[in-house]
Amino acid sequence: MQEAASLVSDGATIGIGGLSLNNAPMGFVRELVRSDVRDLTVVSIVGSMAVDWLVASGKVSKVVTGLVSFEGFGLAPNFRRAAEAGDIEVEEYSEHLLICRLQAAAHRLPFVPTKAGIGTDVLALHPDTTRLETDRVTGEVYVACTPLPIDVAVVHAHAADADGNTRVDPKLIWMDSDLVRAAGATVVTVEEVASRSSFTDAPARTTYPRFVIDAVVHAPWGAYPTSNFPSYAHHEDFFEEYLSASRERDRFARFWDDRITAPDDQAAFLEANGGAATILAVTRRAT
Repeated sequence: MQEAASLVSDGATIGIGGLSLNNAPMGFVRELVRSDVRDLTVVSIVGSMAVDWLVASGKVSKVVTGLVSFEGFGLAPNFRRAAEAGDIEVEEYSEHLLICRLQAAAHRLPFVPTKAGIGTDVLALHPDTTRLETDRVTGEVYVACTPLPIDVAVVHAHAADADGNTRVDPKLIWMDSDLVRAAGATVVTVEEVASRSSFTDAPARTTYPRFVIDAVVHAPWGAYPTSNFPSYAHHEDFFEEYLSASRERDRFARFWDDRITAPDDQAAFLEANGGAATILAVTRRAT
């Protein structure tokens, strides 16, 4: 994990996968938090705990996002404080405007058109990256979304083989693929390293082919404390305790050290957060 984290350098633009409380590459993010990297621009279409950790660590100068929240648990506390204090720059879009910017980068296009954002104030916030244009043939007005290139994308998945072929199971239906396609390099953390034949025997189940993956990291429980559906759920107790601790600076500092940064590896991190009892509590069982 540390070797893969070294792909992220100071000043990099890093895309963080996952959808709010689901399937974020938390093991990788924890290594970034514990590293010396600085001045990151974080792109997260719908962010949550991963973005909050990176902001809390002081490694982020800018967040490009549609939303950062803990859903039903409330707002992301460190992101909110940093945004309100002006400690980080926040570049906010609707989800679709942001996806179109990533698609423009992926396809090496000057822009990708959309109807999203028309009639809103969002476009005036970002005149350099979104603009109204009129199609010369039909006369229709659209929004031109300019490219948002990513230096390194990091996503979590269920399995990959040694070549980098990667599978999200069930197959991915949210936006991580847009981050991957827009990125100059992609790191995937996986619950399982599978055989090559498991991919060649069922190629339609491959989410990311090997030629878009630059590093594979075996990281069981690597999405914890977010979920890895259908294998395990997000850990409600961790989210609640994190939010409670964040209300007091000294208390959060102790929580941050004891529960997040001090453990040397993923096994120690899980042990610091309940160990086997936690794993049993979040594991999803067939009924």
